[in-house]
Amino acid sequence: MKSEAKTPVTASRTVAQKTNSDGFPKARELIEMKPSQELSLQDGRIFNALIENAVGNLDEDTEHEIAVMKLRGLNKHKGSERVRDSVKTLMSTLIEIPVVDANGLNAVLRTQLLTENTLTFNEDDPRAVLRYRLTPTVRKIIQDSKRWGRLKGYVVYAFSSKYALALYEAIAVRINLRMDEQVFTVEEFRHLLGVPDGKYPRFPQLRQKVLDPAVMEVNGLSDFMAEITPRREGGGVRGKLIGFELRWREKNKDEWKEALDELSRPRVGRRQRLEGAVEKII
Repeated sequence: MKSEAKTPVTASRTVAQKTNSDGFPKARELIEMKPSQELSLQDGRIFNALIENAVGNLDEDTEHEIAVMKLRGLNKHKGSERVRDSVKTLMSTLIEIPVVDANGLNAVLRTQLLTENTLTFNEDDPRAVLRYRLTPTVRKIIQDSKRWGRLKGYVVYAFSSKYALALYEAIAVRINLRMDEQVFTVEEFRHLLGVPDGKYPRFPQLRQKVLDPAVMEVNGLSDFMAEITPRREGGGVRGKLIGFELRWREKNKDEWKEALDELSRPRVGRRQRLEGAVEKII
């Protein structure tokens, strides 16, 4: 999977970026953050919706407002409590971001994702809204960030795997770099996809539960194509797993049209359609 080298993202700040046809900007630091607890797919969707909704006012301590129906997106089958639960999770989740302290030493910045907010009690009311503020530290992270990925909100809400969402974000922040592949250790790659420590420790489990679903949905539903290749000590299929190689590219016009066609279809039968259409690449 080869793609032409591209000009790197310029050094302008993430906070200066606006939403456009390519999607809304999300700071690399928030894409690659390390959360203190496992976040669900719905938690990730809602946090992205809150970021997208706040674009344009991220440099100010402003209260934002968003309709609960928008936060539910297309995944309504589990009921309105999912919004309330995700908001609570985002308030209680600490993230860790590597920084350099005032003495020039490596340090870790910790902060919550979300601060005080007001959510309409009856979430089934079509007028229900969430009024919220991002923490000052999250806003500063965005203000200082000079690398970002552009995410399409309708693609974010189309995924049924949280690992597909993580892979999509990881590629989005790398798509404009002068490279189309990157090698990770096993630990680095598990962190990149948000796989909790101790979960799916064996490669067959990791492949079945994380890698295959993530690649299938990114290749079938997004504007990117991805390949994941395990790297083994000594080569072969029985050597010790030492890492993964991730390769990516943008889809061409016809490939993107196929994805848009699938996005417009009902979710029923989607997995079967994607399994039949997406080439096995791991």
